[in-house]
Amino acid sequence: MAKKETWADLRRRARWDRIAGAGAVLLLLMILMINGMTSCVKKHRKNSETDTLETLPAAVQPTTEKIVDNSMAVYLSPSTQEDNLYACDGTTTEEKAMWDIALQVKDMLEADHYVVYMCGEDDKVPDKIKEGNSLRCGAYVSIHSNSSGESGKGQGTECYYNSEIAGSLALAENIYNRVAALTPTEDRGLKDQTQRDLYEIFKNVVPCCLLEVEFHDDVQTSQWILDHTQELAQSITDGIESYLDGTKYNPPATGDFTEPYIDENYAGDH
Repeated sequence: MAKKETWADLRRRARWDRIAGAGAVLLLLMILMINGMTSCVKKHRKNSETDTLETLPAAVQPTTEKIVDNSMAVYLSPSTQEDNLYACDGTTTEEKAMWDIALQVKDMLEADHYVVYMCGEDDKVPDKIKEGNSLRCGAYVSIHSNSSGESGKGQGTECYYNSEIAGSLALAENIYNRVAALTPTEDRGLKDQTQRDLYEIFKNVVPCCLLEVEFHDDVQTSQWILDHTQELAQSITDGIESYLDGTKYNPPATGDFTEPYIDENYAGDH
């Protein structure tokens, strides 16, 4: 016969049941705390990995910007002088004739796989210099036709360069020698920036030259220019390619080359 539980036995069993229940609750809380801590660690680790690529401050973000190598590229700057009329017809402007030549040069260079940049038709000279310098091209070539003022007696090709810039003379020589051999009159030679303060020459920082193909205020030579735009373009193209293929220009990879050289008040065309 089973022993009958006394009141003391019932109280003792109830006390142990409460202890067991409290223990179970405590165990459950500990399990929940451990799971919570594990989740936090995983989240922190994930955030840390993401921070290294996505949420770092801008100052310490890794840079993926690549510096473009334009050492074999060309910047073409044909004349934008729309008021200079050709003596042979009184309607053609220096701007129109030189843009015709420059566009042909661009096509020829690109056909030979060179990168070519070109100024805009409304660009002022400081704009051209600013863009050309910022691109750090291996050659900056300005293309013009010449005038002798009131006399109208000027003839021949001439080409200006910056003697303080490495490569500028070589660029000018390669172009001038070919164009001078093509033109029908006695030519005027190579001239550095000290012989005429041409803005595109003395304000430049890359190898540069300014070519005057012939005189447009003479009836015969102005007509000759218009009759030989393709030959002039080919000669200029050959000169540029000869220079680039023979001379490796290494423009600085960093630095601001625009602001110190720009005169915002300059209103001239050279």
